[in-house]
Amino acid sequence: MKKMMKRKMMLMAMSCLLWMNATAQEQKQAYVAGSFWEHWFVQTGLDMSLQNPYGHSFSHVFPNGKSFGVNVAAGKWFSPYLALRGRFNWENGIVKNSHDNWIAPFYQPGENHRKGGYITVTGDIQIDLHNILCGYKPDRRWNLQVFPRAGAAYNFGVTKGSPLLGFGVGNTFRLSPSIGLYADLTYNMVSSGFTGDKGTGTGSNSNGFFDLSVGVQWNLGSHRGFEKKTVADNRKMQKVDGEVVAGSFWGNWFVQAGLDMSLQNPYGKSFSQVFPKGKSFGLDVAVGKWFSPYVAVRGKINWENGCKLMENGHIEWIAPAEDPKSNIDEGGYVTLCIDVPLSVKNIFIEYDPQQKWNFYAFPRMGLGCNLAISSSSPLVGVGMGGTYRIKDRWSVYADCAYQCITSEFMGGVAGTGMQVSSGSNGFADFNIGVQYDL
Repeated sequence: MKKMMKRKMMLMAMSCLLWMNATAQEQKQAYVAGSFWEHWFVQTGLDMSLQNPYGHSFSHVFPNGKSFGVNVAAGKWFSPYLALRGRFNWENGIVKNSHDNWIAPFYQPGENHRKGGYITVTGDIQIDLHNILCGYKPDRRWNLQVFPRAGAAYNFGVTKGSPLLGFGVGNTFRLSPSIGLYADLTYNMVSSGFTGDKGTGTGSNSNGFFDLSVGVQWNLGSHRGFEKKTVADNRKMQKVDGEVVAGSFWGNWFVQAGLDMSLQNPYGKSFSQVFPKGKSFGLDVAVGKWFSPYVAVRGKINWENGCKLMENGHIEWIAPAEDPKSNIDEGGYVTLCIDVPLSVKNIFIEYDPQQKWNFYAFPRMGLGCNLAISSSSPLVGVGMGGTYRIKDRWSVYADCAYQCITSEFMGGVAGTGMQVSSGSNGFADFNIGVQYDL
């Protein structure tokens, strides 16, 4: 009996050692980033949207808020874990639809269709859950993705535009190495101006629509997938045999912390007066990951004007309009953003692991939360920045960006109301700080 127990324990120990060795070998697997011009794809498909305007029951959406359209998209896989996709959707302008009472102008059936429907131009950050959790397989038929979305929507029915912020789940099914099918389900948030009906109120982020898309995907160029490499350390980006190896999903992460100055730009105000009236200060922290030499994803939190670290009397253009100075006492405002830095330097100049400078441009998506007036609004923006490495893991960084936001965030400072595009309010921000590579 004792001998049997010993044998079992030895077998279990050997199994554990073999498993640990296999795991160690797997952890040393990394993926060749390839050229910036590889791993592109295009999509085209049909679309159905279900409107969800503030103050209306979603149970009535089918007779009132359904619309149809077409969409086209182009994207690129930067690694087995991340793709970026740009998408254009034209809704209600091609397929006739009589269930459009909730599509602006409200309760005028057919009018939105007659005027051209509405369009959305968006960007998606696609994270492949199958490849992160189950390991990358170039010949896998079914892949599951989640993605945040940001962009702009324009409604021809009421000549109104709006920032758009959303979140979706996507699926792709490979029919062959070059062609497949896709299906996406997304919820998109827009401002009340886009709905075109004053009865919807100004509930921040309370207007939106579901979007269901199905279609065909074509993979461009070579279809061999991402090449695997065995490396001594897969936690950093490096060159192996002349090829750039991007590392595993758990490598190439970084954190940032810095100071921030913002310049408010409410609609109808002269930007030349921003220094006496629209300046604010704050702190920001961020965490991100470089998926390849060409692209990173960074999540950022900025707390503006509420930390009281720097005295600021120049806040006339910061909500609430009737008492701007109370903005500081009420906590200021917070922005929660996702940035996608695209390294201009590495796209056009060969990547050097020892490089000190790195220049990038980035689109931005997120939420602006004005604590002083309890208002949250979607924001979209663009920016540029750079890092300079001072030690092996330490760098300094500097960013500047401009983001558009809805008139609700301005809290009456800008009299945009429902008469003009809600995307005409915004603010510029400038950041400087330190970065630590994990």
